[in-house]
Amino acid sequence: MRICLFGDAQSIHLQRGATGLAGLGHDVHVVCHKTADIPAVTTERFAVPGPGLTNPRRWEARQDHYLRGFLRRFDVVVVCFLQDWGFTPEVMRSGCLVAWPFGSDIVPPPGEDPPSDALTANRVAVLRHAHGVGAFGPRFAATIAHYAQIPKSRVDPMPLGVDLELFQRPRQSARVGEQPLRVGFFKGFRQVYGAPYLMRAIPTVVENFPLVRFDMVGDGPDLLLCKQMAGLYGVEAYVHWHDRQPHHNLPNFLAGWALSVVPSVCESFGLAALESQAMQVPVVASEVGGLPDTVRHEETGLLVPPQAPEALADALLTLLRDKPRRQAMGLAGRALVQRHYEWQAVLRQWVQVFEKALDRARVMV
Repeated sequence: MRICLFGDAQSIHLQRGATGLAGLGHDVHVVCHKTADIPAVTTERFAVPGPGLTNPRRWEARQDHYLRGFLRRFDVVVVCFLQDWGFTPEVMRSGCLVAWPFGSDIVPPPGEDPPSDALTANRVAVLRHAHGVGAFGPRFAATIAHYAQIPKSRVDPMPLGVDLELFQRPRQSARVGEQPLRVGFFKGFRQVYGAPYLMRAIPTVVENFPLVRFDMVGDGPDLLLCKQMAGLYGVEAYVHWHDRQPHHNLPNFLAGWALSVVPSVCESFGLAALESQAMQVPVVASEVGGLPDTVRHEETGLLVPPQAPEALADALLTLLRDKPRRQAMGLAGRALVQRHYEWQAVLRQWVQVFEKALDRARVMV
């Protein structure tokens, strides 16, 4: 199958997906605003041709002609994150288009400006007229359907997957003496990911369970605030700060954690939770968005209300004090990822969505 992905070539999710699809034998091409080297994939910078003697059309006509070229050249065009590339219902009739929202294009994150009315209208039109619509999970599918006012049956599952060979817990060496239990956070320091709520929970956790340390991994605009909060609360000795890590290095951190925390304010899916669970690390997460799809409450972790430091602290203490429960949740989390989110199986699921969209496009011709 010839597949063209419109999206952010710098995104690890798009890179992994594009290379994975190529590994299944598909011809994959990425159109982006800023190119990157993606193994086994060709890339192209988005650029509507300028006017000339052989192409004197106005801007809108030139853009339409440019986009129709991709729809005619490839079996499926997949719009990953609903930027305003210029696809209109009329243009989409030239081929097969799958719309795949990522989250903030449908639900604006806190602290960020909402999209204009024109951009919202464009996104709704793309979803309504696309030949296929993908969603990370059932809850986000319902959000997309409500946003675009389309039947939920029109939205197909296209989750992100986990490389179970990369994310697997190494054998633990014997430890001498009592060691602090490590709790990890690696979502990034943006308002949407709720790191300050974790910082507010840490003093209570430390007071009641002194043998604990927190690893805070990543960067972002809230990082300085969180460091200031650690100083204000007098917990600097219990919090260790780490730079943002390449994706392949995350298992080295997860391997040493007893718990992983995802205190997001909103979340379309929760890949960090799945990667933690693949490493047999139970997750304490906010009960928002798609996180209840990826974290099974009382089975693979605990869900707490969002923006509630007291509830977050209670959940962390509950599991820190109960090693057998953590171990059981860790095993259940690994099994959950193996059943539903193994990387190769997820890629095949994407291809099924593309094939279904192709069938729909043929009927609509």
